[in-house]
Amino acid sequence: MTERAPTFRLKALTVACSDLRRSQRFYEHVLGAVPDRREGFGCPWYRLGDVLVTLMPNAAERNPASFPAHAMTIPWLLEVDDLKAAEDLFSRERVEVVQPSDGRCMSIADPDGLLIEIWQAEPESARPIRRADAKEPR
Repeated sequence: MTERAPTFRLKALTVACSDLRRSQRFYEHVLGAVPDRREGFGCPWYRLGDVLVTLMPNAAERNPASFPAHAMTIPWLLEVDDLKAAEDLFSRERVEVVQPSDGRCMSIADPDGLLIEIWQAEPESARPIRRADAKEPR
């Protein structure tokens, strides 16, 4: 009998934060996350595009990792239609820019120093057309 390999799927991201109100403001008002009504035992849930994000207020201090010196997870959370407009928003909101825009992408930090990549969306006409029954490459 052959064993089947398990299939893993990303369900949600949990952000351990040091100041819940500050993180809520950032994710809701800067990134446009939409509150989700699921029960989080004191941890609010949000929908950010196709991803669920929950804020868990249990960190005592800011993330000590520094990009690119330390290993870390970098969520490629956001794709925007206008990267320049996003840059302007981040400037107005005093968001920490870790890697400035090169016209295609940039990296910012959330209030606790967690890195987030922001990518310029491709025009619909430039995206490959996928058939519903096509298999993803491995």
